[in-house]
Amino acid sequence: MKRLISKWFLAFMGWEMVGEVPKDVRKAVLVCAPHTSNWDFPLALAAFNIMGLKLNYFIKKSWFFFPMNFFFRSTGAIPVDRTKKGGMVELMTQVLKDSDEMIVAVPAEGTRSWVPKWKTGFYHMATAANVPVFMGFVDFKKKHVGFGPPLTLTADFEKDMLHIQDFFKDKTPKFPEKYNPNIF
Repeated sequence: MKRLISKWFLAFMGWEMVGEVPKDVRKAVLVCAPHTSNWDFPLALAAFNIMGLKLNYFIKKSWFFFPMNFFFRSTGAIPVDRTKKGGMVELMTQVLKDSDEMIVAVPAEGTRSWVPKWKTGFYHMATAANVPVFMGFVDFKKKHVGFGPPLTLTADFEKDMLHIQDFFKDKTPKFPEKYNPNIF
C-alpha cells in the first residue's frame, strides 16, 4: 500500500523516480544531497517506499515530540542530540556492523542550511563498516528523485570524494543559495 501511495504522490507532484538500489544490497550508506528544503524528506521517502527500502536516517531529537515521534520512528528515524559533539559516526558504524540488514541515509551537509563544506561522517562510517556508498538525490530542476550507482570506496579519500562530488554536480536543490557543492 505504501508503494502505491508513494507512486501516486510522485506522479501527482509531477516527479519521476530514477535509478535504484539493487535488491541484494543488505547494508549500505546512502549519502543524500543536495539537502536544502523540508520537501526533500517526503520526496525521498516516496522513493524509498517505491524501492521497498527499509532504511534509517538521523533527525534532530527536537522533532521527537508527540505525535510526530510515532511517524518518524515508523519511517526509520534515529533521534540525534546535536548539542553533544562526537561519537555519532562510531555509534552508527557499530550499529551498521551489528545489523544483518541496514541502509542508513545521511545528508552530506548534515543540515538544510548552507555549510562551508560537507560532513564526512558518511564516508568514515561506510569505510569502517566496509559497506558500499549509494548516492541519493532530489533534483528540483529536473523533478527527479532517486539513486546513483553504488560506489565501493577505495580508501583514497580525495579520489572517492571527487567521484561523489562529480555525481552531485548537476543536481539542483530547491534553494540553490543554501547549497555548497564543494565538498571539501
